[in-house]
Amino acid sequence: MSLLFIEILIIASLIIIQSVFGVGLLLFGTPSFLLLGYDFANTINILMPVSITISLLQFFKSNIKDFKFIKEYNYYCLPFLIIFLILALQYRGIIDFKLYVAILLIFSSILILNKKKISSFKERFFKIKKIILVGIGSIHGFTNMGGSFLSIYSTLISKNIKEVSRYYISYGYLIMGSVQYLIVLIMTREFLIFSKLYYILLALIIYFPSQKIFKNINDNKFSKYINIIALIYGIIIILSYFN
Repeated sequence: MSLLFIEILIIASLIIIQSVFGVGLLLFGTPSFLLLGYDFANTINILMPVSITISLLQFFKSNIKDFKFIKEYNYYCLPFLIIFLILALQYRGIIDFKLYVAILLIFSSILILNKKKISSFKERFFKIKKIILVGIGSIHGFTNMGGSFLSIYSTLISKNIKEVSRYYISYGYLIMGSVQYLIVLIMTREFLIFSKLYYILLALIIYFPSQKIFKNINDNKFSKYINIIALIYGIIIILSYFN
């Protein structure tokens, strides 16, 4: 099986997941492409245009509008995203991103699988939600893995309404992705591979048929399944790291 075929298979599968749930391309794609041998900057360069395309479609085709969320998200999340992404790119030859990604996958997956316990602390959550936004920006900038935490945050503030939750997730990914990609282009342009931009076309082909799945899916079960996969993925990466 050729490397290109494996790449296309991974990308196509993750496009379906993100088109339905709003998250997946960066969550699973980042460890996948790091394991395939890509560096952190090129992993972002390959995945981010596809992720931005899907998030753009989800955000602008949504009937939900919440400008208060947008303002709060931009103010508390984006500055820390920028700071930690610059640090990650600056020290990309020193930091082992595979280990950090695996730890975050396991931690965030366990967190989401225990979402009922988290939901019981909603009052406390709303008191510290601005701090959580700071954490999402920091984690996503440093490891590209803030999607799990963004999912938890969006689920709680949307009161488990999947249309509202996906609106929040799509905006979060859209704005974080756009800022990330701009910084990566500025700082590492000479090291980037631009021959993979055709994956955007694949996203446009797959996205619209996938919306039929979204309309019929039980989002509680789907959330559970996707995070079990993430948990297993994280364990596999850590085991391979120590072998």
